[in-house]
Amino acid sequence: MTGTTRSAATTYVLVGLGVVAIVVAALHLGLPDPDVSIRNHHIQHAFFVLGGALLGVALARGRARPAAGAGHGANAWLLPAIAAPLAIMFAMWPSTYEYIEERPLLHVAEHGVFIVLAAITTFAGWRFSRGTGWLLGGMATAMAWAAAFGFGVTPPLVTLPASTLAVASPTATSPAGASPAGAQPVDGATVYQNCVPCHQAQGTGLPGAFPPLAGHLPQLLAAPGGREYVEHVLLYGLQGSIAVAGRTYDGVMPAWGHLGDDELAAVLDYVAGSWGNALPAGQQPVTAAEFAAARVKQLTPQEVHALRQGLDLP
Repeated sequence: MTGTTRSAATTYVLVGLGVVAIVVAALHLGLPDPDVSIRNHHIQHAFFVLGGALLGVALARGRARPAAGAGHGANAWLLPAIAAPLAIMFAMWPSTYEYIEERPLLHVAEHGVFIVLAAITTFAGWRFSRGTGWLLGGMATAMAWAAAFGFGVTPPLVTLPASTLAVASPTATSPAGASPAGAQPVDGATVYQNCVPCHQAQGTGLPGAFPPLAGHLPQLLAAPGGREYVEHVLLYGLQGSIAVAGRTYDGVMPAWGHLGDDELAAVLDYVAGSWGNALPAGQQPVTAAEFAAARVKQLTPQEVHALRQGLDLP
């Protein structure tokens, strides 16, 4: 077999592997269901990126091979080789999830964008130098895979204004969770900014990861024991798969017990009365005293999940 024949065979193999990776991603063959969680969805994205990267290398191999140090012509490929993988990461930005998930055609187009950008990454990298093409292709795939276990899965902590933190921070003369005497009323909408990265500004949640609060919180509050369960979720967090309106959510709810009882009551009352939500008939707004009483339980996130399993939810 001549060198040219071997080169052509290698190119065909790369094309085949790229197509297989894209088909695996599109049909999630052997992959976890991408509709279950954001993590699984990122894994699917990683295979789209891998497929595109392999096709980009194959396309580049079909052209004249760049020589080492090919001069200014080769240098021109460096910018797209760097810009394309960065664009892939921006296309996976968490704040876009809800918008894209609600538009199926846009969602499909997004996957196509991943393939094209990955192909541009490796094609341009190869044109700069062969080693660069392989390196950038591997890095783009690794970044997409790593996104499943970090970026977009763990939400950032929102810093509250100093006036609100003053209410939340325990003092030497105040027990944990208590508010200083004479503190100003807490704005629940301000405290809710901590929740926006996961549950979104309108309480719609993130598909597969964080459930909606709009329409769902009243169901929880109306269930026997549901009010106490919600208070425990805020204080101790929640870990475990849950189902809401037939959809599964696998995100992890962090504990917010470091906030003051007034803050927790304020944010719960805010959510209970926002986006069409309303407290169940006969229930009064949540009070700081309820959270103070709930603090004595000292539950784990897994134990809170077990409490949910015992609720009679629709």
